[in-house]
Amino acid sequence: MKNVMFICQDNTYSQLAEAWMRSFVEDSIFVVSTGLSNGQCSPKLINVMNEVGIDISDRETKLLGDYRPENFDVVISLCNFSMRLPETWMLSRIFDEWILPQLDAESSKSCRQVRDNIRDKVDLLLMRYAN
Repeated sequence: MKNVMFICQDNTYSQLAEAWMRSFVEDSIFVVSTGLSNGQCSPKLINVMNEVGIDISDRETKLLGDYRPENFDVVISLCNFSMRLPETWMLSRIFDEWILPQLDAESSKSCRQVRDNIRDKVDLLLMRYAN
């Protein structure tokens, strides 16, 4: 696994996944997070990531259209059931969809649950495909 793309609707969940992956592997894997549309990370999500020593306050939204699918060997969709990716992204060597709980951006408890759920999924991804 060399190049990983995390994608979500508005680049919120994917930013958390990118931050977790970077905290685990530093620069040994190229990792990017994008969204299908512009979004903004909630202050509560920023706070709960700070609780675990990860600062995401300076992250900028990146759009999927700015990247090419052939440049990534792993593509992870952090989605809900209504999100549909362009087919070219789903044809990557490793493609997975992570169904995550709906976020209540005003609830610290909800933000922690999403944060920890994404951390666990990133950890499992690294155990499965590390090489």
